[in-house]
Amino acid sequence: MMEEIIKSAEKYIEENSEVDLDKLEEFLKGIYDEKDVDEYFAQLGEIFSVIQDYYEDPLDLFMNEEKDNQ
Repeated sequence: MMEEIIKSAEKYIEENSEVDLDKLEEFLKGIYDEKDVDEYFAQLGEIFSVIQDYYEDPLDLFMNEEKDNQ
């Protein structure tokens, strides 16, 4: 189920570049069970939290990757 939610979220974001998380959540809850969508956003929150622990500025992820490629 989570894989289906991820694919739907990716497609929605591709088609709606100005989307915010509230609109995405509303869209997903219109298709999937609210509990599954809440779990999806909880996992996203955990991922962002871990990233934030390693990098104060998320752009550092890209900057470091670019430096590694040079």
